[in-house]
Amino acid sequence: QLGYIDTVWDPFFGQQSEQVLNSAMSHSMPVSDAGLGAIAYTFEFLMGWMGAPSRWRTMPWMVAIFGILVIPLGLVHIFLVISQPVIVGAWCMFCLLAAAIMIPMIPLEVDEVIAMIQFMKKKLKKGEESFWKLFWKGGTIKSEAEDKAPEMMAFPQKPGPVYSASIWGISFPWTLSVATVLGLVLVAAPGVFGVGIQETVADVFHLSGSLIVVVSIISMGEPLRICRYFNILLGLTVVIAPWFLGNSPTGLSVTGAVAGLAVAALALPVGPKTQRYAGWDAYIK
Repeated sequence: QLGYIDTVWDPFFGQQSEQVLNSAMSHSMPVSDAGLGAIAYTFEFLMGWMGAPSRWRTMPWMVAIFGILVIPLGLVHIFLVISQPVIVGAWCMFCLLAAAIMIPMIPLEVDEVIAMIQFMKKKLKKGEESFWKLFWKGGTIKSEAEDKAPEMMAFPQKPGPVYSASIWGISFPWTLSVATVLGLVLVAAPGVFGVGIQETVADVFHLSGSLIVVVSIISMGEPLRICRYFNILLGLTVVIAPWFLGNSPTGLSVTGAVAGLAVAALALPVGPKTQRYAGWDAYIK
C-alpha cells in the first residue's frame, strides 16, 4: 500500500491479494489501513504484557483501553476482512490470517473487561472513592477466591498450567467446534460447486459461513456464550436464501440446507461452564 514493493506474495490466491490491498475499500481512509492496523496491533502487543493478572482492579484504565483495542476494533477488522469477497471480489491470505489471530483475542479479553466493570460498579456503589481516582489508580476488593495463575515467565517449567491460565474463561463445547467447521465448509462450498466469487449466492455463503465461524469462536468465551443464538439466524439464512437465487446449483443449495440446519440446531445447547463470573453468571444461558 505504501509503494515500497511492487508485488505481494500469496501462496493461495495469487494476484487477488494485490486487488484487496489496492481496492477502493482499502484506500477509503486518508492513511494506510494496513499501517493503522499495524499501529493498533503494536499497542495490543505491548498492553498485553502490562500489569499482573490482577490488573482488572489495579489498572482499570489499562484494561478499558486494551478492551477497546481488542473488542470493537477487532470486530471491525474481522468484518472488513470477511466483506472482501463481496465488495472487492477477491481474497487475501494474510488478511484472513490476521482475522484468524484477532478472533480468539475477543473471548480471551472480554472476561477481564467484565471483571473490571463489576469491580468499578461495586466500589462506586459503596461510595468509597471517586470514579476517576478508582479508574486511574485502582483499588482492592475482598475475595474468597485466590489467584493461582502462574507468571508467563514460568512457561518453560510449567507449560501446562501457564497455557490453562492463558485461556481462562474459555471452554470448547463440541457443538460450537462443529459449528466452526461447518462455517468453513459453507465458505468453501461455492468454489467447490464452481460458483464465481462475484455471484450473489456466493456472497450469501461467504458472509454467512464467515460470520458463523466468528460467532462460534467468540461464543467459546463463556461470558459471551449467549452470542451463539446469532448462529440460528445465520444458519436459516443459508437454508432459505439459495433457493430464491436462480444461479444456485442444486448441490450447493442442498449443502446449504443441511449445514445451515445443523448450525442452527447446534446453537441451542449452552455447553459447559467451567468458571464463575459473579453477577455476570445470570447472562450466561
